[in-house]
Amino acid sequence: MSHHEFVSARLPANEDRRVSAVRRTGLMGTANKARFDIYTRVFKHIAGVPVAYTGLLDEARQYFLSENFTGCLTGVSEVAREETLCQHALLDTKPYIVPDLRENDVFRHHPLVTGDPHWVFWAGFPLVTQEGYVLGTICAVDFEPRQMSSEQVDLLRGVAADMALTIQMQADQQEMLAEKCAGVLDALAGAEIVDISTARAFLGLCMNGPIDKTGRARLVQAGLAIEEGAGLALSAEGNTLRTGQGLGPAAYKVKASPIRDADLLDAMFEMMDEAET
Repeated sequence: MSHHEFVSARLPANEDRRVSAVRRTGLMGTANKARFDIYTRVFKHIAGVPVAYTGLLDEARQYFLSENFTGCLTGVSEVAREETLCQHALLDTKPYIVPDLRENDVFRHHPLVTGDPHWVFWAGFPLVTQEGYVLGTICAVDFEPRQMSSEQVDLLRGVAADMALTIQMQADQQEMLAEKCAGVLDALAGAEIVDISTARAFLGLCMNGPIDKTGRARLVQAGLAIEEGAGLALSAEGNTLRTGQGLGPAAYKVKASPIRDADLLDAMFEMMDEAET
């Protein structure tokens, strides 16, 4: 894609902090399409358009989290930021709605407007964090001019807000996981329990997850658990450690969180595997 006479947008006043917020999501360059397809599907349906897409923008590129492009960009996962329409939507937290790109001074010379597939209508809704940083956009595209009703705009703003909240909550959750993981490892090391397998088994028991025979034996040997018939329960020492680190299913539940406890446990185990290697 070449920008020809298309003029790039100026940088937002909070660009450095905005880019930091984008990086904090951990989503740039990752395979998360299935997670965000629901947003573009709903967006496309509410707007009544043939194309919808969403992505984040850092200092250099727009990375698509989900898209259903028609006639262009098929299979493309990212484009240079200066070639995007969405760069202009980073300057405000309000939707950027253009009924006819061909008649708009900002976009009329863009290659997607002047050439195939000849985009005409475009609406970019910013993904705004609670701190007011625009991470990216979720957009609607049509090949003919159109207007949007106030009800459509309100609903689409709601979709964008929900997606932004989901992204921010996932970033918060990952940071919490990293802190919990580090705390557990430090606490176990303080108790002279340093192997990752025992740490994994301990976390599994705290989260009521499955524990294999070896893990059970390690926990009992370390004094962190006791046999109760056919089951296993935390010992007094194990409960003290769990309480001190704020572990347990309730500690991981975040209001309206889209992530299940099992996913959190898997993520923490992955962090421990990385630490082990």
